[in-house]
Amino acid sequence: METLSVRCNHCGAPLQVAENTRFVTCQFCQSSLEVKRTESSIFTEEVAKIAANTGKMAESLEVITVQNEIEKLDREIGLGQVPATKKGGGGLAGGIAGAAFGLFFAVVCFLMASGFSSAGAGMFTIVPVGMGIFGLVMAGSALIGGVNREADRSKYQERREELERRLEELRQK
Repeated sequence: METLSVRCNHCGAPLQVAENTRFVTCQFCQSSLEVKRTESSIFTEEVAKIAANTGKMAESLEVITVQNEIEKLDREIGLGQVPATKKGGGGLAGGIAGAAFGLFFAVVCFLMASGFSSAGAGMFTIVPVGMGIFGLVMAGSALIGGVNREADRSKYQERREELERRLEELRQK
């Protein structure tokens, strides 16, 4: 078995390690070392430093993960999957406005049907009645849509605030 000569990264003492050895403990300073190899050299690195660097990288990765979640949430807003909080229209106010228009349309249609009926229009009375029913359905749909958009908007805002708090906690570490 062939041995290689390397130096301890902590105290500089010479070490003899087997060719396939990956980890070694320095017999002089008791440092735990990883034996690293490149095409042109062999050297050691303290395992404690590797662990510290790994911990820092894990913290950075967690920050990046939270940032990506915020960006994904914002992209979903931009793609219309969840209504944006800063966009006009929509929301509860938009739903109420749509419902009011639908009710107005239905009332006008029912008044037209009443007028046609009193004028003896017969079958032509059915058309404005159908349009009035359509207006009522659209009014209900607009109101329900507005309530749903408002709920989605609220969920988005809560989730974004939660992610921003988490990001701030990570940055303060």
